[in-house]
Amino acid sequence: MSESANSINNLSEQPIPRVKNPELLARLVIRENKAFNESALLAGYSPSIAARGLKALCAYSSSVSEAIRRETESLISLDKLKPLAVKRLYEEIVNPKSSLGMKAIELAGRFKETDWFVRSADVQIGVFAALGEAGPTIDAVASVIPPED
Repeated sequence: MSESANSINNLSEQPIPRVKNPELLARLVIRENKAFNESALLAGYSPSIAARGLKALCAYSSSVSEAIRRETESLISLDKLKPLAVKRLYEEIVNPKSSLGMKAIELAGRFKETDWFVRSADVQIGVFAALGEAGPTIDAVASVIPPED
């Protein structure tokens, strides 16, 4: 009986093996914006690794750097950001007290879905044609510049 009691006491004194969880670490640091030191300890990493910092751990462990990359990509995507940006622009347009209303109208009008501005392909060519007709034509091989009339 005393032998089994000793083995139970010895088990409780031994450190519990930690299971390192790079996905949990990435979620805590990226999504929940917790400090790296605290996040690393919660994710099962040793205090010495937690003290070194995220950059050192990413350089050492490809699984951590991959988990950080996946977590970052899951947050930032154009499909998720564009509706949020459009909603904010429309809120600025609708708000009559907003000083940024005109800028929001200009930006929202550039989207393909809400193309509010008339664009003509001939405008740029017309401007260059008018500039070209204004002055005298200079022949690059001629040695004399023609007089202006």
